Amino acid sequence: MKRILIVIAGLILALAVACSAEPTLVPKVPTPTTVPPVETATPRPVAEWSLEDTTVRGDTVIVAIFFHSTPSIDVTVGGNPPTRKAETLPTISYFFEDLDPGEHKVEIQDVMGNMESTSVVVDEQVADNGSEPEWLAEWLTNLQALEVDNPPMSITRYENQGEVVYYVVNQCCDQYSDLLDAEGNLIGHPDGGVTGRGDGVTVFDPTGLKGEEVWLGR
Repeated sequence: MKRILIVIAGLILALAVACSAEPTLVPKVPTPTTVPPVETATPRPVAEWSLEDTTVRGDTVIVAIFFHSTPSIDVTVGGNPPTRKAETLPTISYFFEDLDPGEHKVEIQDVMGNMESTSVVVDEQVADNGSEPEWLAEWLTNLQALEVDNPPMSITRYENQGEVVYYVVNQCCDQYSDLLDAEGNLIGHPDGGVTGRGDGVTVFDPTGLKGEEVWLGR
C-alpha cells in the first residue's frame, strides 16, 4: 500500500511540474503594412519646336525657331510681339524691329506649357559713315530670314587697290565666286566654276589680304 501511494504521489508531482511549464510560443504573423500609393506626375508633352538662333542687327532682333511640327507658340522680346515673320519651313524667323537699346528677354511658349527663354542686348545706335550700304543691309536681312534661294557660303569685305570689294563664295564648288564693288555691282568671277579658275578674266586673290567677314552661312 505504501508503495502504491508513493507511485501516485510521483505521478501527481510530475503532472504539477508539466502544468507549471511555460506554454509553447506560437510565432506571431506580422500584420501587413499598407504602403501609400506614390503619386506619379503627368509628364509634360515634348516640345515640338526648338530655338535655333537669335540675331541682333542694329535695333532689330531676329528669333529663328525650328519646328518639328506646327504647334501654336507665342514669341516675345521684352514683352513685345513680333513686327513681322518670315516662314521658310521648317524654320520661322520672327522679327522685332525698332527696339530700345539695352537687354531684352526673349520668351517662347507653346499652348502645352513648354517654355524657353534667353536674352539679347541691343546696342545704342550711333550714326556711322562706315555702316553697311543699303543694298548689303537688305541682303543680309533677307539672308537672316532665309528668304534667299541658294544663299552664299560667305561674304567677305576687302580693300583691293584702294577700293572696297565684296568677295562672295557660293555653296557649291562648281559655282563661280562673285566679286562685287562697293555698290553691289558684279565685277566678275575670280575663281570657282568647273575649272576653278572663274571667268578667266577677273583677277582677284584674297590670299594674304585682311578681310572682314560680313556673312557666314549656316
